[in-house]
Amino acid sequence: MPLDGASAERGTRQGRGRDADVGPATPAAKGAGAAASSTVPGLSDSVTWFIAAVAFGCYTVISVFRYLRRDPASWDLGIFTEYVKQYADLKAPVVDIRAAGFNLLGDHFHPIVAMIAPFFRLFPTPITLLVAQAFLVAVSVLPLSQLARELLGNGAGRAVAAAYAFSWGLQQMVDYDFHELAFAVPLLAFSLSALVRGRYRTAVLWAMPLVFVKEDQGFTLAAIGLIMMVAYRRRGLGLFLVGWGLAWSLVAILVIIPHFNPQHVYPYVSELSPVGSHFSLGGLWTNLAAGGSVKLRTLVLILLPTGFIALRSPIVLAAVPSLALRFVGTNSAYWGTGWHYNAPLMPIVFIAAVDAIARFLAKRGKAVEPGRQGLAIERFAAAGMLAICIVLVFQFPLASLWESSTYTLGPHVAAENKAMALVPDGASVATDLDLLAPLAARTDTFWLGNYGTNPPTQYVVFDADSTDWSSPPTNVLAFVESLIHHTTYRQIFADDGVYVFRSVRPVRR
Repeated sequence: MPLDGASAERGTRQGRGRDADVGPATPAAKGAGAAASSTVPGLSDSVTWFIAAVAFGCYTVISVFRYLRRDPASWDLGIFTEYVKQYADLKAPVVDIRAAGFNLLGDHFHPIVAMIAPFFRLFPTPITLLVAQAFLVAVSVLPLSQLARELLGNGAGRAVAAAYAFSWGLQQMVDYDFHELAFAVPLLAFSLSALVRGRYRTAVLWAMPLVFVKEDQGFTLAAIGLIMMVAYRRRGLGLFLVGWGLAWSLVAILVIIPHFNPQHVYPYVSELSPVGSHFSLGGLWTNLAAGGSVKLRTLVLILLPTGFIALRSPIVLAAVPSLALRFVGTNSAYWGTGWHYNAPLMPIVFIAAVDAIARFLAKRGKAVEPGRQGLAIERFAAAGMLAICIVLVFQFPLASLWESSTYTLGPHVAAENKAMALVPDGASVATDLDLLAPLAARTDTFWLGNYGTNPPTQYVVFDADSTDWSSPPTNVLAFVESLIHHTTYRQIFADDGVYVFRSVRPVRR
């Protein structure tokens, strides 16, 4: 049975004629309707499940072994581990790693991450978050594959699904710890696949939770609503999505986040203003022009996996809000191909590419019979996408699967594990970036980088090899006591540059 209830809607339409809400209104949707009129393999397709399973396995290995090597890209995994742990314990999401007593809803609006809390309660480890992220990516393969096989035929559809499953944007996300945007990937895949297939109500239902992924996703939702209104002539549903998305984004940015933020502001407004200037439209244009070569390269790489075919579909416009918000910001980390920012764009451009090919075929009066291998045009386009994916694989994290260093932990990791074992569950501890996540799963953890603002902690675990310190101090104990004022510590462990210090006098918690 198709994942989004297409069989039930199809049967209803056959029984009473074209559904006033579901009926196709564009060439691509008409192609989908033609394909849907016969039996479709749906989720019984074993090749699709194999692709999704391989993607899940590869992405789990990449992210979990990076965690086991104690090689985090940022503090995100530690932050979200503590965030989910608080929800699992039915507490407010106070994350001391971010800042002492800081409610993480004062940074970003991402309540959907709480869905991981029940699983974390069963398996209280950062690995739970990494496995969940890999699972979310793998699940997103299913609706895209179903759409591609319906419109392009089995062979071409499977090739597109494989190219999507291992696209560079998804690889980058799983390689950089954990991020809430992982939830946007399947939601966009299900929603946009349903939209192209003419399942408008289903598309709306899948799109609505996007506003709980992150505060800026409401703008993407508004773009989908506009696409639905203009390209698919569903003004009522489209207008609802525009209102729903914009309302939640504005409420999150103007009310919810400032309410929980210690300074009662939305902390990222300053990134829209040029350095030394106030916010203005002119300043936005100045920001947009900055780093033009980096932004152009990012844009090219986003479209390249589809051979730029995605540009022929209105679906691709759903990527505009995300790119615009990133490119007008002053933080250069948002401009490039690193981190997780491009992952939600992958389902958008691949579904746009499938839609574009279907529109091309419909314009020429051609259609692919369900269960057939497809025509030369779509086979050629799908093969091209898969070939591009294979070439790009060796430029991105999947290539690490064949490197022995990926699976090598070494004596330093053993020393870190011994050190952390000396910290009791529930104790307060300050530590470096590399050890935030494993300690956050079972202790009240603070980041040593927030020196001067952290309260005294019962323990300090210091790793001289951490990326936090450009050069390790010669007197580690004196250095630690200079970071955490008014507290005297005693060294209780030292091995391979990893130290554990315990406070001499009891620390009031």
